Amino acid sequence: MDRHAQWIFAFAVSFVLCLGVSSPGFATDVDGPDDCIRFTDDFGDAPESLPAYPSGVLGKFPTCSTPGLVGTQTGPCAFISTAPGPAGFVRHAHSVPGTFFLGCYPGPMGYDEDVDGKVNTPLLGFTACVPGVTTDCVTTAFGGMLFDQDECFGDGSDAGLTLMPVLTACGSSTVTYNAYTCHAPTQAFLNILVDMNGDGDWNDNFACPPPVAACAYEWAVKNQTITLATGCNTLVSPPFNVGPDANHGWLRISITAMPMPDDFPWKGTASLPSLPVVNGETEDYPVEIEAPVPTQASSWGRVKAVYR
Repeated sequence: MDRHAQWIFAFAVSFVLCLGVSSPGFATDVDGPDDCIRFTDDFGDAPESLPAYPSGVLGKFPTCSTPGLVGTQTGPCAFISTAPGPAGFVRHAHSVPGTFFLGCYPGPMGYDEDVDGKVNTPLLGFTACVPGVTTDCVTTAFGGMLFDQDECFGDGSDAGLTLMPVLTACGSSTVTYNAYTCHAPTQAFLNILVDMNGDGDWNDNFACPPPVAACAYEWAVKNQTITLATGCNTLVSPPFNVGPDANHGWLRISITAMPMPDDFPWKGTASLPSLPVVNGETEDYPVEIEAPVPTQASSWGRVKAVYR
């Protein structure tokens, strides 16, 4: 079978699979329920060097182990991350007992073995990061785009987020997530990144005008300490401010055993001396930032339509 025929076959298989998945697709733990004793790696799955939005903007998110595109860093507030370079990757190594990860029901199930990031669009059934590695679920987002991914919103056991968070422009938002700890209660660090202006990176910040009059950072939650009780946990992130644009976005949520470095939004864990972080997990999801109520929207002047 030549390469063109292989592409057509892969697309057809992915399309058939997609027909059986609601929008967004359900997530599943494809390699079994024994995640407390399995020692494997986990990567992210946000688009890198692929179209991230219907506008054609390419993702500069740190997902694939091969260096990717360079994002930009803009904003009126003091930056809380370093100036971006080539996109790195985030890698978690589950190599010791007592692991913890995102997702848990019915548990202990929450992560699949990754050799690299798992993402592609349009659907091919395998990741764009490395040839031959299959993806695990299909997400429909932004009015019809289809993404191959590792985790997708849904009621399956793999997803840390079962529902899309409600994010409101120039408002305060939170993210509800599930996490599992296999043994004793564990202290961990929570990080959440949100592309709030749809430019394909997580480096920017914004200032909302009065009455909000506050800075909003795409590194929405930075190294927040959390405590995970033994077993399944349903937790809510600290509130964070959202920028002024109603927009499509990509959200990354990570839990780790150590705080992340200041280049985390664009380089992931690639600058750490040991490269992977031990335990934890990173998951990426498409999100929508909703416009505020109509009586307030005109005062902000930058609100754009949300396309579904």
